[in-house]
Amino acid sequence: MNNDIINLTPFKEIKSGKESIYDRVDESFSAPPKVIEYLKTTKPYMMSPGIYKHPFKDMELLGPYYYTDGEYCWDRDTWKYVVKYHVTLPQEFIDKVMSDRGTEFLELFYKSDESWGKEIGKLKERPNTVCLLPEDAGDSSLEDF
Repeated sequence: MNNDIINLTPFKEIKSGKESIYDRVDESFSAPPKVIEYLKTTKPYMMSPGIYKHPFKDMELLGPYYYTDGEYCWDRDTWKYVVKYHVTLPQEFIDKVMSDRGTEFLELFYKSDESWGKEIGKLKERPNTVCLLPEDAGDSSLEDF
């Protein structure tokens, strides 16, 4: 991972760092709706095709798949960890999202159509390439998560 990009999810349980996701759980934490919307953006950054165990539930997940805004990166399921399991986020990130910079990123994102689904679709169209990844990148709904 690029050392200049700040990883919001450096958790060993999702194969992306050395910290424990359980150390960042705070039942009183809730993020503003704009932050959740921001984390749902799908500008691809990095993909590690594989399977790992969900840290809070008996199920397997595909990935990890990472998104970015150019300064921060986060796992595709970060917003679900925040909403459903109260995993906290750094205040600096929340401040950025709530600022004009966060609004600008969201506006640019809405004008684009970047996503892992689109990238996987491109891989499937390449000649002499076998791509067995599902087009939804194995994403699951909040309800199932």
